[in-house]
Amino acid sequence: MLRISKLVLIVMTLNACHKGNDSLESQVLAKVNGDEVTVEQLHAEMSKISPSLESAEAAKKMLASLIDRQLLVQEALKFNLDRAPEVIQAIESSKAQIYAQAYMAKKLAKLEAVSDNEVEGFVSNHPDMFKHRKLFKTIDVAFTNDGLRLDVESMERHITTLESLETELRAKNIVYDKSNSQFLTDRLPLDILPRISHLKQGDLLFVHNDHSIVVKSIDSILDRPLSNALAMSAARKLLTQQKKQAFIKKEIARLQQLSTIKVFNDKVDMQFH
Repeated sequence: MLRISKLVLIVMTLNACHKGNDSLESQVLAKVNGDEVTVEQLHAEMSKISPSLESAEAAKKMLASLIDRQLLVQEALKFNLDRAPEVIQAIESSKAQIYAQAYMAKKLAKLEAVSDNEVEGFVSNHPDMFKHRKLFKTIDVAFTNDGLRLDVESMERHITTLESLETELRAKNIVYDKSNSQFLTDRLPLDILPRISHLKQGDLLFVHNDHSIVVKSIDSILDRPLSNALAMSAARKLLTQQKKQAFIKKEIARLQQLSTIKVFNDKVDMQFH
């Protein structure tokens, strides 16, 4: 994220007509039919982009984009689109999201940081993610979960090779796609790790939901251990995220307990049936 001091330096390169004695005027980077584009607006937009794009050239491009956007805003107002029901609804929805995010950001800022002991314990207790991290290269077979022609549970029990899987799908006229992919064990949800810890080359891993099935045939397994420094960093980020998610869940539950909430599911059913 751009620091404001750095942004001001960028802005100085943009504003050739800068007046040193007029602090208000110095904040204006452009005027579009009288509407001002300011340092604060540019800073807000620049803060959303990658730090690798921090440069005067990137700032100029962003300023040009803000000018173009302001032109479109002005045209929209000419047609009274600010009064259109769909626009009003979109604005209210955005406001609600912003308020909710601002509230949670304020609360999360007060959370106690994850301790070194917690991080060290997590790394020690999850060797498959760090010390024994592996890269699985797979051949994937993807197809629709057709309950009338396929018994997924039976397939998982009895089909053990890629060849037998393809034979089964062809016999039942199931169209499937075949591709190559890979995954690292530290990128998987914790509850998935036990399922793959015993896998070896040639084994199948079934991943499915009500609509689709992907069967991964293990093509190769390569060791990709993380250094202690990288493991500690990754674990700290993961634990911090988990801590935030747990707090958000707890805070919403607290607010629900303090509130009166009525849900009219019958009306929802009427709208979506």
